Amino acid sequence: MSIEKIMNNLQDKQFKVVKISDDNSEFELDNGDVYPIPFELDFKPSIEEFQEMLDNSKDLMLALLKKTNG
Repeated sequence: MSIEKIMNNLQDKQFKVVKISDDNSEFELDNGDVYPIPFELDFKPSIEEFQEMLDNSKDLMLALLKKTNG
């Protein structure tokens, strides 16, 4: 799969956080998918705060892929 296709797939996806575990070890999306949080948080974020982190991560990944694709 080309980087451009990966970028388009990622850009088109909307990830909506609906739950964060009590111990900040995982989060759940509105489609039922559960993912680990691969870093340590020193506070319990609200769903809105974590959603913003996830959206910013998506934007960062798209920027890195765009830079790689040149």
